[in-house]
Amino acid sequence: MTDVLGYRAKIGLMVPFTNTIVQPEYEAITPVGVTNHTARIPNRPRPTDDDDAYRKTMEEGAVGTEEVIDRLTPAALDMIILGHSIDSFGGGLKGATAFQKRLTEHAKVCPVMVPSLSLKDAVEKLVAPGCRVSVLTPYLTPGGDQACSFMESAGFKVMRRKDFRCKTALAIAAVTEDESRAAIRELNGDDVDAIVQCGTNLPFQRVAAEAEFFLKKPVLSINTASYWAAMRQLGITDKVYGFGSLLEKF
Repeated sequence: MTDVLGYRAKIGLMVPFTNTIVQPEYEAITPVGVTNHTARIPNRPRPTDDDDAYRKTMEEGAVGTEEVIDRLTPAALDMIILGHSIDSFGGGLKGATAFQKRLTEHAKVCPVMVPSLSLKDAVEKLVAPGCRVSVLTPYLTPGGDQACSFMESAGFKVMRRKDFRCKTALAIAAVTEDESRAAIRELNGDDVDAIVQCGTNLPFQRVAAEAEFFLKKPVLSINTASYWAAMRQLGITDKVYGFGSLLEKF
């Protein structure tokens, strides 16, 4: 039976209760014939004024994600994307791979993709394995540590990083484009092959495409990378223009 609107693919999205950026950024690059279907992941409290306490809560990993998958699979989806990145960086490349495998095995009926692995694949496609990157995150220091550790475990050389140290999830969505532009300038350099952004609630998609045009090097939004990876795995090869070289070239 073919879905009338999602006749090419139906994609499930898992996003935290407080995330207001993932869905609209995905929708901006969704081709005709593909539909997105969102379920919300309960936010776990994380301390915002104590890095050590924050780090300890991160060690718990993702909680409750499988229950959200169960709410999506009755829609007969072709793919589910986890629109929440911090836990997907845990344990480095090995941890991310195991996490994605665990979620896919739970879903049974379709693959589940985690953003950290999609970001890795996108950087390798645009530049090369083991290239030099700068990393931008909205996280407190432990979250930035985890993101950078993942990139290094995947073989990349982290040359610079910047953490916005946003106190709450809602504060992440309030980071302005001018603040992101200033961060990109701070992270750029002749010794950097690409700039990558982590944190799916950070509005970065448009700024990334704009920065690529002027810097003449890849600047990657994690949301763009996640949706690109899902589409290509589904065999949807449409080029989408205005959102950076990843969607325009690959």
